[in-house]
Amino acid sequence: MKAAVFHGPQDVRFEEIDAPALADGDVLLRVKACGICGSDLHTYKHGMFQQLGNPIEQGRVLGHEFSGEVIATGGPIPGVNLGDRVTSIGVGANAEYLRIPKERVAMLLPIGDKISYAEAATTEPLATSLHAANLANAQDNEIHLVVGAGIIGLGILQCIKASSNAQVIVADLSEKRLAKAAELGADRLIDVRSTPLVEALDGGSNFSEETLLDANIGTIDTVYDCAGMSKHFQGSSVLEQALAVVKENGKIVVVAVYEQSPNLDYNQIVRKGIQLMGSWAWSMEEFKIAADLIRKGEIDRQPLISHEFSLEQASEAYETQLRAETAIKVMFTP
Repeated sequence: MKAAVFHGPQDVRFEEIDAPALADGDVLLRVKACGICGSDLHTYKHGMFQQLGNPIEQGRVLGHEFSGEVIATGGPIPGVNLGDRVTSIGVGANAEYLRIPKERVAMLLPIGDKISYAEAATTEPLATSLHAANLANAQDNEIHLVVGAGIIGLGILQCIKASSNAQVIVADLSEKRLAKAAELGADRLIDVRSTPLVEALDGGSNFSEETLLDANIGTIDTVYDCAGMSKHFQGSSVLEQALAVVKENGKIVVVAVYEQSPNLDYNQIVRKGIQLMGSWAWSMEEFKIAADLIRKGEIDRQPLISHEFSLEQASEAYETQLRAETAIKVMFTP
């Protein structure tokens, strides 16, 4: 079968590999769409999170945001029929076919006939966004700030808007991503290329000790860090800035992965009574809710799909997803 195979940092190749064999109770999907996740990019750039790929004889097959069609089963399985259009959880979906093992068959979720396979393949990242939004539990009239308008940050915006009347501010350095945030209902945009985040929100332009230890500084109820800190970034991290702009007793939800450790003044957390929460992945219930939100049309994911590639274009697809100024969600459509 066709596959995009990871061999090492910045080395993803199109190859022909063996198709998976089915055991009793397994299901075989023909992959119709698979997105390139942020964690896939960390693997591609630096070799991080390789456990999220399916090991083969040489290399690994990445991909865990997918949808597909049931084309074979390991014996009769109640509720599963050939031709079913589904999404699910698993790894190794940067390929033509994917085996869903018996223990995960219960998580095969129907996508219906009204949405595309590409939209359905964004279920997993939406579940990640939903988990972050659930941690903050936005209330009407609160002010929430999303920093980083990739598919996770934009998904958080969608989840907040679908469940409350909270005001949502979105900050990014990509004109395309900010425009997409506006399209999805953001109340205010901050282009951090022209205006530093702290200056835009609080009128301050530096991180003096006197300013940062003032609990009265800050207007934001919850900040979502969807940007993180790349390995070679220099300057104040989003997390440092979040500590400055969040209000007293406010929340910070860290969704992004940090490739280096930021320098933090922990006195800010203490002085302002900040709730600092990490958000990783989702619960099974949140995955099901995310699938329902997409299937029922309550959240529209089509606007977030910026590029589609074949498996033969594996290297180009990964390089495109790296370009945050132009890409939001890159999909393989085998």
